[in-house]
Amino acid sequence: MVGDEIRRTDALSGGDDGTPSFPAQPLLDALTATKADGTPRRVILGDAPAPTIEAEVCRDAAGHLVVELPTHASDESEALRRLARQMAGEPDTAALLEILCEAGAGQCAGTGGAVLKVIGNEGEVVAAVGGPLVALGKRFALPGSLMRDVLRTHDVASVADFSNSARPLTRVVPELHVGPMLLAPLIAQDTIVGVLAVTRDSGAPAFSPREAHRLRAIADYAALALRKAELLEQAQIADRAKSRFLATVSHELRTPLTALAGYEELLADQVLGPLSDNQLDVLERMRSVTQHLAAVIEEVLAFSSLDEGRETMRPTDFLAADLVRATAAVVEPLARQKHLAFEYTVPSAPVRMTSDVDKVRQILVNLAGNAVKFTDRGFVHLELETGERSVQFIVRDSGIGIAAADMERLFQPFAQLDTGLTRRHGGTGLGLYIARSLAELLGGRLEVESSPGRGSSFTLTLPADL
Repeated sequence: MVGDEIRRTDALSGGDDGTPSFPAQPLLDALTATKADGTPRRVILGDAPAPTIEAEVCRDAAGHLVVELPTHASDESEALRRLARQMAGEPDTAALLEILCEAGAGQCAGTGGAVLKVIGNEGEVVAAVGGPLVALGKRFALPGSLMRDVLRTHDVASVADFSNSARPLTRVVPELHVGPMLLAPLIAQDTIVGVLAVTRDSGAPAFSPREAHRLRAIADYAALALRKAELLEQAQIADRAKSRFLATVSHELRTPLTALAGYEELLADQVLGPLSDNQLDVLERMRSVTQHLAAVIEEVLAFSSLDEGRETMRPTDFLAADLVRATAAVVEPLARQKHLAFEYTVPSAPVRMTSDVDKVRQILVNLAGNAVKFTDRGFVHLELETGERSVQFIVRDSGIGIAAADMERLFQPFAQLDTGLTRRHGGTGLGLYIARSLAELLGGRLEVESSPGRGSSFTLTLPADL
């Protein structure tokens, strides 16, 4: 047998094609020593400055001496980088698990792969390709399992013939026929989020220490990507729950608020009897507060509808100038209360457009109302302009303006540029988010130009025809 091994080392010597030449003696010494005591050994082939290779001498499952020559380090690194990029670009956990199973089997010369997770006091096969596919979704007891070894040591574990190892999974899935199995922990932030397993067919050689090292490297890359995907899914679930909660609460508030507004109108119209001037003044204040609360509730309902994708368009034909005048009728009294000059301009020629008139009005009232809110002195101006196939509504003001650093979060939900318990301006922080979302739903866009102390200009551009 030593003669066979010597002939294998001779194959490492250089040839006419320019491949490097390595002396056979170091490898022969390692083979002889491993043959004697069975202990795997690593040996460096080649002397500086010539290229070197780190080989591994060990016995395979049949007891034969073998020489493991590594894949070129740069090739392994590039394969891991490709896997990391692929996993980083996939936010779906199920797809990530399948990619991981394929990568583990492919890069460790396996015929199958699986990802296992701890569910309560049991292990479960949550993803699989190849041979382990028959065990997908099956649960097994952790005591006595190969997975328990990985969880306890935080290191790789292996078995030469899994199907005949009497492990708990083999009892649950007797039709699972695999030979060698290698497992590595998926560790993210010092927490095991799962276990990656690769398998070979029955009778195949056992996995080598080098393949165990490679699987551990793959698992380390994958664990962080899996943890990120899980956190993202948890955040999305929490966000959907938040939207449902807001919608439910807002609906429950709107019903009694509608009744309250009705009773206020009855009193204000003196249907139930005459009122003094002081009483009428109190009712007017009640009406203002009620309208403000109703507006807040409508904003929250609109946000929930947009967030869940339930908002739809109802296009009609209308004159854009009529919409500007309707917006002015709502906003002008607010501006008058703050002693602001409010003006609007429209073209002399009629501008007809097709869109959802209620949603366009909602956007314009929001923009013009915001302009009044954040302007202490000066003016608010609403202007209508036309393009070749578009209509523009421009809201300008001489208000406090917006810093460039705040532009990024201006259209984010619940964002308030004036934060803190002492902020001067109220509101939910949903108005501009709703306005931009509605503009995009209508096939348009909402843009802003502003600078601190010099006012702002919001431009709503919509197609003339949907």
